[in-house]
This record gives sequence, structure tokens and C-alpha cells, in this order.
Amino acid sequence: MDGVAEWTEVGAEQGLDHLAMLSPVETHYQSLLRGFSSVTTRLRNYSFYAFWIAHYKRNVRNDSRQVFEDQTRRVEALYALASAQRPAETGVAGSTFAVEKLQADGEVIDFRVETDYSTPQVERYLAPRGGAFPGIYYGQMAEMGLVGRGKHHGLPVPNEACNALAEAYEAALGGFTGDFLRLAEKGQVTRAELAPMVAMAPSSLDQESKEAAILRDLLLGEDGADLSINRRATLHAILEIAAKVRGEVEGGAAGEKVTEEMLKWRFLETAPEGASATIHRSWQHYQVGDMVRLIYENLLNHSILALEDADEGLTAPELIAELVKEVPEISFEAWLTSLADCQGSLRELQARGMVRACASLSDILAPLARLWCNWRHRLNELKESYKEAPGQQTCFTELLWIAARLEEPAGTVIGQLLFHRVLRRHLEVAARKFRLQSSYTYLIEVEDSRLHARGKVNVNSSGPRLATALRFLEDVDLMEKGCIAPRGLAYLGAKS
Repeated sequence: MDGVAEWTEVGAEQGLDHLAMLSPVETHYQSLLRGFSSVTTRLRNYSFYAFWIAHYKRNVRNDSRQVFEDQTRRVEALYALASAQRPAETGVAGSTFAVEKLQADGEVIDFRVETDYSTPQVERYLAPRGGAFPGIYYGQMAEMGLVGRGKHHGLPVPNEACNALAEAYEAALGGFTGDFLRLAEKGQVTRAELAPMVAMAPSSLDQESKEAAILRDLLLGEDGADLSINRRATLHAILEIAAKVRGEVEGGAAGEKVTEEMLKWRFLETAPEGASATIHRSWQHYQVGDMVRLIYENLLNHSILALEDADEGLTAPELIAELVKEVPEISFEAWLTSLADCQGSLRELQARGMVRACASLSDILAPLARLWCNWRHRLNELKESYKEAPGQQTCFTELLWIAARLEEPAGTVIGQLLFHRVLRRHLEVAARKFRLQSSYTYLIEVEDSRLHARGKVNVNSSGPRLATALRFLEDVDLMEKGCIAPRGLAYLGAKS
């Protein structure tokens, strides 16, 4: 799940944080976009769950977790079936199950087996027994200020905002909500009964409705709550960038679609200014943190590639000596300066260093050198976003480590970085996971004092929820296909 490192059994690499440098980056970007994640992909799903939680609290009133989860599975499955009637609908949990059910023959659609608590995982509409709500939506709706947790039973409890959204959702749907709840409990629905329920689909949102207005205010943090401040500032900054891009297009420049990648690099490579300067800097800190993590993971892979070429393995001194052969005999500062002067943007330098099989040590370290040149006088900024903690490695700790060794020989410093900050770091992280979780995550093994390659890091940029932010802005008609919509321009105008 978004924001949580997943450690799996021997042989699995996906999702592993091999240097434990991803977690601080995730913690930072989560603080900037609270209330949704990379798997809460449609904003109107919040309306559906608000409706369900409000109904359960008002009418079911059963404190049993199993009863709540039993009924939640049924309403989620029927919601998926209703939404799947809309061609190419996205972002609804259980959509694969729903599409298969709709494609099958027969007037009656029976989903009792797929939603039964005792059904084996492979036959359920969703793998988690509790459905999508507990693990995906509860925490985000709590951060949005829609639900709390009951003090005694621990079940979700709607608040005033949740009840208002639920009421608006019911009003937008018309008179079939009672039938929806009855048929969900029954676990069967006819195609005729299902047909009008397509109005529940995320893409069926009426943009002129009270529900849409509430969702816009909710998304944009109009409640002024502390948890909404950074989300509000980020979304305003996105709309301002989209408006500026639109102006560039209208003025005859090339322009581009607003995407997650575009936003990440635009935040990093442009100077913060105006009302969005503070949040702009925070997103720069995210990108610096993620880039340093990627560079260190690439260094780990570079070390592993060298070990793969040695059939009998290498001792640590032998490996370090092999890796630093290309480093010139000059000071570390002089080498960093020469690397930082390489042609290309930071984005281009990072791409060059990500070519795993053929990237040289210089290619991998060039973006780190550029970051050091750009941020050596702004380290205190990074310290605010990446608080120091025992044993933690972040962009702040690493750039600070670099700053303390500028006068030393480049080969010596790079050797120390590779041994202490990458190789030993990985072995310590893997040992901790093995001890605490019995998960074998070693990519380098030690046998008879020699290092042997076992696997490689799957190096990928993190996904900082900006794609979800853009999707949500489109869901409420503030953006459209990567461009600012007229309603978005009007919103910016009203707030200026």
C-alpha cells in the first residue's frame, strides 16, 4: 500500500526498500497530499463510502466487525457492478470481477459466493476479507475529515461532513438507493434492476450538483483544517502551473500536458515564487530526496554488477578497488564540480545514470554532484523536511556527509561512500528485516569473507500521489486531459 514498505519472502524484489531510504521520502510526500493515495483513484468513491457509512450508522447499528465487513463486501461488489456498466470506467475496487459478471449470460447476477466471508481468496471479488474500505479508504477519509473511529467498537463513525456528503450523494442518485441496499444484502441483482445504478459510477458525477460542490470543497481543503493545508496549497500550485502552461500554448509556445512527471521536474527546476513558494520548495525537497535514493540504489546495482563478473566473489577491499578505478586522483570537491558541469538537465543526468547495464560510476554520480552544487547552501531547508533520526539515511544526511569530505581524495571518499553508505547499509537493513520479520532480502551475500551477488534492485522513481491529484482535479471538472478546465480558471480567478 502507498506509504508502507512491503517486505516479502526470499526471491521477491518488488516493493523492497533495500537501503531503507524510500520510507522518509514517502513520509514527506504523504504530508503534502493527505487524504488520498496512489490506490484511491477516483474522488467520487468517497461519496459512495460516505453514503454507506452514514447508512450503516443510522440504520444497521450493529457493533460487530464481522457484520460490518460482511455488509461492506456486498455493497462494494454491487457498486462495482453498477459502475462497470459505464464503458471504460476506472478506479472502482472489484472492477475485474464486475466486468466478468456482466459478460456472463443470464438475467440474474449472483454475487453471494464472491462476497461470502468463508470464500477462498482466489474466488472473492477482492482478496482482502474486509473489502477495499478498511485498508484503502478508511485512513484517507479520516484524513479528509469525514470519519472517525468508534471508541468502543472501533468501527468507522461518520461526522457532520460525511453526513452532508452522503445526503448530497443520495439526492444526486434519485430514488433507487433503497433498492441498492436491499439488493446488496440479498447478493443478487437482475440486469434491469442494475441498469439505473450506473448513475453511481465515478464518471457519472453531475458537475452542477451539490455533491460535486461538496467534493470540490473537500478536495481543495476549504474547511481550513490543519491536515488540509498542504493538500490545498499543492492543488492550487498544480492549477497555477496548468494555467501558466495554457497561457504559453495560447501565446504560441509549445506547452505540454500536466502530468506527474512534468510536475515533479517543473517543481525542481524552477525557482519558487509567489503565493505557492512554500509548497513549491516542499515539492523540491521531495524530488531531491527521491533522486538521492535512486542514485544510491543505482550504486548498489553497480556494485552487484561488478560482483556478477567475479565467479568466486570478491572481498570488500577488492570490490571497492575495482569500483573506484575510474575515479581521477583529484580532490573530491574538484571531481564533484567536474561531474556537475556535465551537459544536460538534472532529468537527463538521472536518465543517463539509470541505464543499469552500461552506466559508468561517473554517469551514476553526476546527478548527485549537480544536486550537491545546487543545494550545498540550502541544506537547512532539507533538514526541515527530513528530520534527523538515528540510523536514517536521507538526502540531508548524505549531502551533509559529502560536505564534510570535500578536501579528501575523490577515490577515497567514493570508496567510503560505496562501502559504508551503500554496501554495509544494505547488509544492515537486510539483517534487520531477517531478524525482525524472517524476510530474506539480501541482494549481496557474505561467504568466507567474500561478497557474492544474489540479485539486483528494481530501481524506480516513487509515485508521490500527484497522478491521483490530477485525476481528482479532473473528476470535479477543474482539469481536463492534462489541461486546466474553464471551471479551474474560474476557481483560480475567484481565489486571486
